Amino acid sequence: MTTDDHGVSGVHATVAEAGPAPDPVAASAGASTPAPASARAFSTRELRIGGAALGLGAVVGVIASLLVASVAGSIGSLVAANPMADAAAACDVEGGLWITVGDEGRSITMDGEGEESVGADYADMACILNELGTPDSVISRIDTTRALDGRQTGTWDGYSASWGYHPDNGLDIVIDVTK
Repeated sequence: MTTDDHGVSGVHATVAEAGPAPDPVAASAGASTPAPASARAFSTRELRIGGAALGLGAVVGVIASLLVASVAGSIGSLVAANPMADAAAACDVEGGLWITVGDEGRSITMDGEGEESVGADYADMACILNELGTPDSVISRIDTTRALDGRQTGTWDGYSASWGYHPDNGLDIVIDVTK
């Protein structure tokens, strides 16, 4: 309620308060104003198809993830399960004649030089033994082996070694992965 300049009370509505004025032509013709556009509702069939597609996508995604993880794990285990080749590479003797990796990386054979034969340098053989984590006790037994002692053996952390020594032929060692 408002008062005019003369103090008379009355009700005044502004255009902003009342909203748009009705169209007299449209009202007389009986036309109604169109309802505002609303979002289209999905049919039950469309909802079922969408749900099935979503479920199928989830199943395919899980299976694909498991396959990728399995293949990656297999490749990783192949790469990690080659300590002999890794040792030969670290000692820079891979592809040599006297130190050879065999059995798909599960063994290494070292043919040392002797007084009457050519072979691997003892420093290269020591490098391989070091790379494979050979304990001091086994190294000591290798160092003190005589020709009269015959073939000797030793084991440590997943490896088994056998070796023999003769001054003419040198030191020969075969190391296998046992794990």
